[in-house]
Amino acid sequence: MLDHHLQRSIVYRLALLDSARFSELQPPDLDNKLFTYHLKKVVATGLVVKNDQGLYKLTAEGRRLGVHVFERQIDQLERANSVLFLVIRRSADGAWLLYKRQTHPLINRIGFMHAIPVISETAAGSAAKAVKENTNLDCQFKVMGSGYFRVFDGDDLESFTHFTMLICEDALGTLSANDDHAKYFWELKPDFASKEMLPNMVALSQAYQSGELFFIEQTLRLG
Repeated sequence: MLDHHLQRSIVYRLALLDSARFSELQPPDLDNKLFTYHLKKVVATGLVVKNDQGLYKLTAEGRRLGVHVFERQIDQLERANSVLFLVIRRSADGAWLLYKRQTHPLINRIGFMHAIPVISETAAGSAAKAVKENTNLDCQFKVMGSGYFRVFDGDDLESFTHFTMLICEDALGTLSANDDHAKYFWELKPDFASKEMLPNMVALSQAYQSGELFFIEQTLRLG
């Protein structure tokens, strides 16, 4: 989003102030034209806005980024990814909708479909939209549980996930996959302990079959 240290420094400086004038943000001995260029770049990202009094201040998005603007990529890699795991079943025969990953991490492993939560939608809404777009199925979801999974391959961390699990037990429509990153299929009697499965599938399937709200935190290893 911000590709220059001067742009990051503007956001950082404003994270410590309610607002500031151009002259208060400009570093000493820096050319006006050069600083104006980078300030306009930051404004264009939507992180900073100039008000009617000529003062610069952070937008809501800028405030969320704030003093974290200088964090290294490794800091981001150490944080859990937020994801929705979707347990989808067909009421007619009880079949489970599974998918085979076509990308890293955990390429070629089989598991439950997932979706990414977004600010503008509920978790159930994000899940239903993702299912419709990627499989053409219609689903109504309810939340069943949440937790964390850390998956290691030897000493290497393959994934660190903060998840919410949602379930739909009466998926409607005909499966018609439209996803370059996964292959979808119905399975009547999946072996969740199979080596082809994602390592979290045993825990997730057991949590689902318990029928109770749950919280799981596990460290898993690829077999």
